[in-house]
Amino acid sequence: MADTRFIGVLDSGVGGLHVLDHLHRVLPGESTVYLADTARLPYGNKSHRTVVTYARQAAFFLLKQQPLKLLVLACNTASAAALSHLQQELPIPVIGTVTATAQAACAQHPKHIAVLATAKTVQWQAYPKILLEEGFSGSVYQQPCPLFVSLVEEGWTDHPVTQAVAKHYLSFVPRETDLMILGCTHYPQLQPLLARLAPHVAVWIDSGEVVAQQVRQQLMHSNDLASGNQGQREYLVTDSPRRFTELAKQFLSRDIVSGQVKRADLA
Repeated sequence: MADTRFIGVLDSGVGGLHVLDHLHRVLPGESTVYLADTARLPYGNKSHRTVVTYARQAAFFLLKQQPLKLLVLACNTASAAALSHLQQELPIPVIGTVTATAQAACAQHPKHIAVLATAKTVQWQAYPKILLEEGFSGSVYQQPCPLFVSLVEEGWTDHPVTQAVAKHYLSFVPRETDLMILGCTHYPQLQPLLARLAPHVAVWIDSGEVVAQQVRQQLMHSNDLASGNQGQREYLVTDSPRRFTELAKQFLSRDIVSGQVKRADLA
């Protein structure tokens, strides 16, 4: 019998919609509920303890909204801070962007990895820790890119300002880098520009693609796949639904239908 429960997707804002979009492409029959904690974004400048608290509140809130069969932490900062906590506390599987992306990177057998990420993800050494656990023995360079999120949300994915900022960040990345991890869910919007500026990088890892495939594998393994061609789509935000809907157009293949976005109160 097909499993009609929802996949929950949790993010601090809109970047996780990139992951959600890939989920919809890979698993169109699955119903999804996306929670954007927009009232408390960005998570990237909060303490580790605060991010864990926010992620726990949001996750348990989602569990009360719909019957869930799996939760995706579609925020690298939340994944870095709270994945292990939620995997222990929730009664369903939890997949995080950092672990899934690091595993996909290791599968490419690179020698030199560079990670473009938010300041907190870099500060917490999230990717080097997971890469080491996965057996990677090459070099790892991390580059914080704090301006990228704002530039993407402004829609400036190939603007001269963005080009200048990207050139600056990439100037610190070692030339021997053969694999680049886009360690924030906003950053894949900039991949065409980044790849053009760093043509020597052979492989680019996009968390949206790898998370969607890992979710599919998990549901196949547990025999929890839904049937049908089109699942339900629900969106919850803790701040302005209008602003969220406007920004979502940059991340989703299809526009959000009027009425799909509802205000949520986590308190």
